[in-house]
Amino acid sequence: MSSDTDRTQQDALAEPVDLPLDRKREILAREALLGRDHWTVLGLKPGATAEEVKGAYFEASKLFHPDRYYGKELGSYRARLERIFHRLTEAHQVLSEALKHVVSSAPGSGASSAATVDRQRADERKARLARHPYLVKGARAAAMVSEAQRHLQDASPAKALGLLAKAQALGGVKDGQGPALEAQAKKLQNEQRADEEMQRGRALVDTHDLADAASAFARASALDPHRAEAAYEAARWTLRGHGKVAEARTFAQRAVELRPDHLPSHLLLAEICIKMGMGSVARRQLEQVLERDPRNAEARALLRQVR
Repeated sequence: MSSDTDRTQQDALAEPVDLPLDRKREILAREALLGRDHWTVLGLKPGATAEEVKGAYFEASKLFHPDRYYGKELGSYRARLERIFHRLTEAHQVLSEALKHVVSSAPGSGASSAATVDRQRADERKARLARHPYLVKGARAAAMVSEAQRHLQDASPAKALGLLAKAQALGGVKDGQGPALEAQAKKLQNEQRADEEMQRGRALVDTHDLADAASAFARASALDPHRAEAAYEAARWTLRGHGKVAEARTFAQRAVELRPDHLPSHLLLAEICIKMGMGSVARRQLEQVLERDPRNAEARALLRQVR
């Protein structure tokens, strides 16, 4: 096994999904056999009986049928299970048909022509099912979901959202899968838009358009509420560009909560609280700064204003 394959397996085993480690290993081991012959795929030796083929298929289905894991977060393992189950079904069908033909055409058997008719009827049923509108729509929807997942991996959330909406309209998105992928795509889209607003805000600061810069940073913070830098910059320029002290305090408080070790956020919140007459709150912020940086001149100067 190559080092690249080793790393891929290690990454798959480390993936945070709702599966125990042993089950992950079983899935990965069976997936590695999918390119082998039908017997190997089913875990059998050549020459097994029809009953053994059937038994192996049903035993494997208990482990690898995707519906067994309904409602669980499977990540990349969902696609692995679908590939495995599809390949198991193919192996079972091919071997069952082949063994049936061997039995029916054996010397002394009078069932050869009947078996041929049965196979023809089975083929016709499969063909009709393949043309069934519901199954066609389901296949199209599943393909759209898979393509949406690829777009997410390529950091193209807008395309992913469009495909998910079409798949949902076809009624082919599995319960739980659609909302989870949609939430992931929207989160990524908001993060990308927040990046754009941060860049716009910095450019506006460079041109001294401070009020517009404050608005850009505020939009970035709204799009990505967990981005401490966006909250800090929104507080900073809302205070200096708009003069909206109460609004600036909201952003500064969020910046401190998101990144408690960022001293400029504490200093900015203290400055705002002094302007609002909230001396005790300002003092607490400044004392925290001085605990980490006893020589901080800005903190000492602001503290004198409080006292």
